[in-house]
Parts: sequence; C-alpha cells; structure tokens
Amino acid sequence: MLALNKGRYFTLFSCLKRFCSTSSVGHQSEKQLQKKKIKWEKRIFSGIQPSGVLHLGNYFGAIQKWVELQNEGNDVLYSIVDLHSITVPQDPEELRSRTLLMTASLIACGIDPSKSVLFQQSKVHQHTELAWVLSCNTTMARLSHLPQFKEKSASMKEVPLGLFIYPVLMAADILLYRATHVPVGEDQMQHIQLALDIARTFNHHYGDTFPYPALLMEDSARNRVKSLR
Repeated sequence: MLALNKGRYFTLFSCLKRFCSTSSVGHQSEKQLQKKKIKWEKRIFSGIQPSGVLHLGNYFGAIQKWVELQNEGNDVLYSIVDLHSITVPQDPEELRSRTLLMTASLIACGIDPSKSVLFQQSKVHQHTELAWVLSCNTTMARLSHLPQFKEKSASMKEVPLGLFIYPVLMAADILLYRATHVPVGEDQMQHIQLALDIARTFNHHYGDTFPYPALLMEDSARNRVKSLR
C-alpha cells in the first residue's frame, strides 16, 4: 500500500492540536475575522472504497477524471477509503486483499504515485480524529435529513451508528487536507454540501481554518457507459 508520503501534508495534521487548544483564534471578534481573507492553494481530494477490481462504471465515472486532473499538474490526493467500507460487515482478510487490489487497479489505470498522493485512509489516523472533532459540531437533525441515510436505513431494524455518522467522516476526509475541489458524482452532492456546511460552522466558531470545498462535476453524458452489444 502506498502511504501518504509528501512531507508538506503532515504539517496539516498539527491543526488538530490547534483546534482543541485555547489559542486566540477562537476568541477573535467577528470584525477581526472578516478582515482575514485567506487565499487557499488549489488542492483536489477524492476517495474510492476498496470494492476490488475496478469496473467500467468506476473508470468512466471517476478514475478517468482523476488521471486527467493528475496529468494537468494539480495538487491531488486520492484515498482508498477503507473505513467507509466497514459501515457494513466485512471479513478483515478479504478487505485487506481488496484494498491491495484496488491500489494495483488504480495504478494500472494511470494514477501515478510520482504525480499524486495515493494512500489508504485507515493508515492516517487523523481522519478519525478530525471526524470526532467535527461530529461534536454537527447535529443529529442535520445528518438524519440526508436522503442517502434515509434510503439505506429504511429496511433496517437497527441502524448502525457508523452508517449515521459516516458523512462526517467523509467531510473530515476532505477538510483534513484543506481540499478546495472534490470530483464527485451526482449521488455524492449532498455529502459535499454537508462538508461545506460543517466547514462554515467550524470557521464561524474558530476562525478561518478550512476552505469551502467546491464540486468538480462530471458531464453525465460522458460518464454514461454504453451498451457493449
């Protein structure tokens, strides 16, 4: 598995300590905060669950765009988000195998580790640490209104907590690296909007800590996989 190995990103991890400290950031007046205008460096983040071998839908729906963004010289981070996979029961050995297979598949499809940061989500503990901090600033009402949660939980007698709060982890995935752009499909728009709302709430209380991530939408016509017959 390729680890997160670009040193400049590790400086971002120290932000967690600052969030919980009694620094002056949290005590600045609204007027002082308004005077601050941070120009965020463009950074792109996206993730994919370790489902195993990529299929055509994965390639045309996401990976092809990832390769294009990488080859354009953008600052890009791509994660195999294995923590999101465990919202449903998983066999540990099988999950590890699928994670390695997904890594190999991404490289075979053109993701170049010399141009992109490619890493396994669970190997970077700050994802879950930041998710906890953000969850303390996110209401249950906001999460319960997400359409995907309603759809997935409708047939369940007992809903796992992980299924309820995984959108906060998704927000943490993005905000941890201060990503400014996120390439996603239409089905994930609601979660990017949540990340934007969480960033706004956090910045309001603690100062300008996170940029507001923007969507990089795909052309739906381009992504449609045509019949092979």
